[in-house]
Amino acid sequence: MIYGYVRVSTNHQDTELQRLALESAGCERIYEEYASGRTANRPVLKELITVMKSGDELIVWKLDRIGRNVLYALLMFQNLHEKGVNFRSITDGVDLKTASGRYNFRNILSAAQYESDLNSERTLAGLAIARSKGRIGGRRPKFSDEQWQQMGALIAAGKSRRYVARIYNVGLSTLYKRFPVTGIQTK
Repeated sequence: MIYGYVRVSTNHQDTELQRLALESAGCERIYEEYASGRTANRPVLKELITVMKSGDELIVWKLDRIGRNVLYALLMFQNLHEKGVNFRSITDGVDLKTASGRYNFRNILSAAQYESDLNSERTLAGLAIARSKGRIGGRRPKFSDEQWQQMGALIAAGKSRRYVARIYNVGLSTLYKRFPVTGIQTK
């Protein structure tokens, strides 16, 4: 039997292009998964590999649909090879039945791992530069320290938290967390 495997990183991405290519390649059954290319947690792919038997073939639209981790992919393909299952990637020209297909497979996997590692390094370097300039991630605080002190002063002066919440457009639960009933806390 010829199986197809489709993977996209999020539910918002479309699988139609991959699906059409796999159907054109003769896939009789197509498995679809929503998972990051970096994660090894792929329950659908694991189920597919378990179902496959000798003589079957697994086809993907592109090699990186299997993953960007070289070791993970190599172990998976070793497992397929031991089961007697062939693997093909449509856009990469990889067919593990041929010597050139196996050669292309290793090169493409190495390039994908390299690209993934470069992206990680660039991201970490960018974050380090931003931190060195005093910038931190996340959104800006809604209120300044001065505004929090004003809210605390109003509550300490006897104004209700509901009143303060309305004036500052802040959630009542936020005020209770910031200024517990047991005492006024101004941080």
